[in-house]
Amino acid sequence: MDNDGRDPDARHWSGVARTKPVQRRAPACGDDAGAIQARTTLRDDALDTVATITTANGFVERRPLLGAAHDDVFLRAFIDKTTGRATYQAYVRIRYRDYGWANWNTANYATPAGPRTTATQRMARVRASCPRGYACLRSETIGFAIGAPLLRANAKLYVGDGATSWPFKILAQNGGERSFLLSGAEIAGLLMAVDAYRTDRHLPSS
Repeated sequence: MDNDGRDPDARHWSGVARTKPVQRRAPACGDDAGAIQARTTLRDDALDTVATITTANGFVERRPLLGAAHDDVFLRAFIDKTTGRATYQAYVRIRYRDYGWANWNTANYATPAGPRTTATQRMARVRASCPRGYACLRSETIGFAIGAPLLRANAKLYVGDGATSWPFKILAQNGGERSFLLSGAEIAGLLMAVDAYRTDRHLPSS
Protein backbone atom coordinates (compact mmCIF):
# COMPACT_ATOMS: atom_id res chain seq x y z
CA MET A 1 0.00 0.00 0.00
CA ASP A 2 1.42 3.39 -0.97
CA ASN A 3 1.92 6.19 1.52
CA ASP A 4 2.78 9.51 -0.09
CA GLY A 5 3.05 11.39 3.19
CA ARG A 6 6.31 12.37 4.82
CA ASP A 7 7.96 9.48 6.64
CA PRO A 8 9.67 10.49 9.93
CA ASP A 9 12.59 8.14 9.20
CA ALA A 10 13.09 9.31 5.63
CA ARG A 11 16.24 11.21 6.59
CA HIS A 12 17.88 7.86 7.42
CA TRP A 13 17.31 6.18 4.06
CA SER A 14 20.05 5.97 1.50
CA GLY A 15 21.14 4.18 -1.62
CA VAL A 16 19.61 3.62 -5.02
CA ALA A 17 18.41 0.57 -6.90
CA ARG A 18 21.79 -0.61 -8.10
CA THR A 19 23.36 -3.72 -9.56
CA LYS A 20 26.37 -3.87 -7.22
CA PRO A 21 25.38 -6.14 -4.30
CA VAL A 22 25.51 -4.83 -0.75
CA GLN A 23 25.61 -7.42 2.01
CA ARG A 24 23.50 -6.75 5.07
CA ARG A 25 22.72 -8.48 8.35
CA ALA A 26 25.97 -10.45 8.68
CA PRO A 27 26.39 -12.61 11.81
CA ALA A 28 26.99 -10.47 14.89
CA CYS A 29 29.60 -11.35 17.49
CA GLY A 30 28.07 -12.93 20.60
CA ASP A 31 24.67 -13.61 19.03
CA ASP A 32 24.22 -17.39 19.27
CA ALA A 33 21.07 -19.36 18.51
CA GLY A 34 19.93 -19.37 22.13
CA ALA A 35 20.20 -15.58 22.35
CA ILE A 36 18.29 -15.20 19.10
CA GLN A 37 15.56 -17.54 20.34
CA ALA A 38 15.19 -15.50 23.52
CA ARG A 39 14.66 -12.34 21.46
CA THR A 40 12.10 -13.76 19.02
CA THR A 41 8.70 -12.10 19.00
CA LEU A 42 5.48 -14.12 19.29
CA ARG A 43 2.07 -12.91 18.08
CA ASP A 44 -0.63 -15.30 19.25
CA ASP A 45 -4.05 -13.79 19.81
CA ALA A 46 -6.73 -16.06 21.24
CA LEU A 47 -8.82 -15.59 18.09
CA ASP A 48 -5.96 -16.25 15.66
CA THR A 49 -5.76 -19.63 13.96
CA VAL A 50 -2.08 -19.09 13.15
CA ALA A 51 0.67 -17.97 15.54
CA THR A 52 3.52 -15.86 14.15
CA ILE A 53 7.09 -15.90 15.42
CA THR A 54 9.67 -13.45 14.03
CA THR A 55 13.36 -12.72 14.48
CA ALA A 56 12.83 -8.97 13.93
CA ASN A 57 14.57 -8.25 17.26
CA GLY A 58 17.10 -11.04 16.92
CA PHE A 59 20.00 -8.66 16.40
CA VAL A 60 20.37 -5.45 18.36
CA GLU A 61 21.71 -2.88 15.90
CA ARG A 62 22.71 0.66 16.77
CA ARG A 63 21.39 3.23 14.30
CA PRO A 64 23.86 5.97 13.48
CA LEU A 65 23.07 9.46 14.71
CA LEU A 66 23.90 10.69 11.23
CA GLY A 67 23.70 8.78 8.00
CA ALA A 68 21.54 5.95 6.76
CA ALA A 69 19.73 3.05 8.32
CA HIS A 70 20.52 -0.24 6.67
CA ASP A 71 18.17 -2.37 4.66
CA ASP A 72 16.58 -4.88 7.02
CA VAL A 73 15.85 -8.59 6.78
CA PHE A 74 14.51 -11.14 9.23
CA LEU A 75 12.58 -14.41 9.33
CA ARG A 76 8.95 -15.16 10.11
CA ALA A 77 7.33 -18.49 11.00
CA PHE A 78 3.59 -19.10 10.74
CA ILE A 79 2.36 -22.00 12.91
CA ASP A 80 -1.05 -23.59 12.42
CA LYS A 81 -2.43 -23.80 15.97
CA THR A 82 -4.37 -26.99 15.19
CA THR A 83 -1.90 -29.08 13.19
CA GLY A 84 1.41 -27.58 14.35
CA ARG A 85 2.50 -27.19 10.71
CA ALA A 86 4.87 -24.27 10.20
CA THR A 87 5.64 -22.27 7.07
CA TYR A 88 8.49 -19.79 6.79
CA GLN A 89 9.19 -16.49 5.09
CA ALA A 90 12.07 -14.06 4.65
CA TYR A 91 10.90 -10.49 5.25
CA VAL A 92 12.96 -7.79 3.53
CA ARG A 93 12.77 -3.99 3.63
CA ILE A 94 14.86 -2.15 1.03
CA ARG A 95 15.49 1.61 1.14
CA TYR A 96 16.66 3.64 -1.83
CA ARG A 97 16.35 6.97 -3.65
CA ASP A 98 14.92 7.02 -7.16
CA TYR A 99 12.45 8.75 -9.48
CA GLY A 100 10.16 5.72 -9.61
CA TRP A 101 9.50 2.40 -7.91
CA ALA A 102 12.19 -0.23 -8.38
CA ASN A 103 9.66 -3.07 -7.90
CA TRP A 104 11.76 -5.69 -6.09
CA ASN A 105 9.98 -8.75 -7.48
CA THR A 106 12.41 -11.70 -7.53
CA ALA A 107 14.55 -13.54 -4.98
CA ASN A 108 17.52 -15.76 -5.82
CA TYR A 109 18.77 -17.91 -2.94
CA ALA A 110 21.33 -20.62 -2.26
CA THR A 111 20.39 -24.29 -1.76
CA PRO A 112 22.57 -27.42 -1.46
CA ALA A 113 21.55 -28.27 -5.05
CA GLY A 114 22.46 -24.83 -6.41
CA PRO A 115 20.76 -21.42 -6.66
CA ARG A 116 16.99 -21.18 -6.93
CA THR A 117 14.69 -18.31 -7.88
CA THR A 118 11.21 -17.35 -6.72
CA ALA A 119 8.79 -14.46 -7.01
CA THR A 120 8.45 -12.10 -4.06
CA GLN A 121 5.25 -10.84 -2.46
CA ARG A 122 4.86 -7.08 -2.02
CA MET A 123 3.78 -6.11 1.50
CA ALA A 124 4.22 -2.35 1.65
CA ARG A 125 5.93 0.57 0.01
CA VAL A 126 6.44 4.11 1.25
CA ARG A 127 7.54 7.27 -0.57
CA ALA A 128 8.67 10.33 1.32
CA SER A 129 7.49 13.75 0.18
CA CYS A 130 9.94 15.44 -2.17
CA PRO A 131 9.93 18.34 -4.66
CA ARG A 132 8.67 17.56 -8.15
CA GLY A 133 11.50 16.49 -10.43
CA TYR A 134 13.70 15.13 -7.61
CA ALA A 135 14.51 11.51 -6.80
CA CYS A 136 12.42 10.58 -3.76
CA LEU A 137 13.40 8.51 -0.76
CA ARG A 138 11.55 5.21 -0.99
CA SER A 139 11.12 1.96 0.92
CA GLU A 140 9.74 -1.32 -0.38
CA THR A 141 8.92 -4.27 1.87
CA ILE A 142 8.65 -7.71 0.33
CA GLY A 143 8.69 -11.34 1.42
CA PHE A 144 9.29 -14.76 -0.06
CA ALA A 145 8.64 -18.29 1.15
CA ILE A 146 11.44 -20.56 2.39
CA GLY A 147 11.01 -24.32 2.71
CA ALA A 148 11.48 -25.86 6.15
CA PRO A 149 14.02 -28.45 4.84
CA LEU A 150 16.29 -25.65 3.59
CA LEU A 151 16.15 -23.87 6.94
CA ARG A 152 16.89 -27.10 8.81
CA ALA A 153 19.88 -27.79 6.53
CA ASN A 154 21.30 -24.35 7.32
CA ALA A 155 20.63 -24.83 11.03
CA LYS A 156 22.64 -28.08 10.95
CA LEU A 157 25.52 -26.26 9.29
CA TYR A 158 25.40 -23.67 12.09
CA VAL A 159 25.75 -26.40 14.73
CA GLY A 160 28.96 -27.49 13.04
CA ASP A 161 30.26 -23.99 12.30
CA GLY A 162 28.84 -21.01 14.16
CA ALA A 163 30.07 -18.60 11.45
CA THR A 164 27.80 -19.96 8.70
CA SER A 165 25.28 -17.80 6.88
CA TRP A 166 22.67 -18.21 4.16
CA PRO A 167 23.02 -15.87 1.16
CA PHE A 168 20.29 -14.56 -1.07
CA LYS A 169 19.63 -11.54 -3.23
CA ILE A 170 16.59 -9.53 -4.24
CA LEU A 171 16.28 -8.32 -7.84
CA ALA A 172 14.22 -5.38 -9.07
CA GLN A 173 12.24 -4.91 -12.25
CA ASN A 174 14.42 -1.89 -13.03
CA GLY A 175 17.61 -3.98 -12.95
CA GLY A 176 18.77 -3.27 -9.41
CA GLU A 177 19.75 -5.92 -6.91
CA ARG A 178 20.62 -6.17 -3.22
CA SER A 179 22.44 -9.07 -1.56
CA PHE A 180 21.80 -10.24 1.99
CA LEU A 181 23.09 -12.70 4.56
CA LEU A 182 21.03 -14.42 7.26
CA SER A 183 23.24 -16.01 9.89
CA GLY A 184 22.94 -19.65 10.83
CA ALA A 185 22.33 -18.47 14.40
CA GLU A 186 19.21 -16.55 13.36
CA ILE A 187 17.88 -19.53 11.40
CA ALA A 188 18.58 -22.00 14.22
CA GLY A 189 17.12 -19.61 16.81
CA LEU A 190 13.85 -19.32 14.90
CA LEU A 191 13.51 -23.09 14.55
CA MET A 192 14.19 -23.50 18.28
CA ALA A 193 11.45 -20.98 19.04
CA VAL A 194 9.01 -22.85 16.79
CA ASP A 195 9.84 -26.16 18.49
CA ALA A 196 9.40 -24.57 21.92
CA TYR A 197 5.99 -23.14 20.94
CA ARG A 198 4.81 -26.56 19.74
CA THR A 199 6.05 -28.25 22.91
CA ASP A 200 4.40 -25.70 25.20
CA ARG A 201 1.06 -26.15 23.43
CA HIS A 202 1.33 -29.90 22.85
CA LEU A 203 1.26 -29.54 19.08
CA PRO A 204 2.72 -32.15 16.75
CA SER A 205 6.00 -31.40 15.04
CA SER A 206 5.67 -31.35 11.25
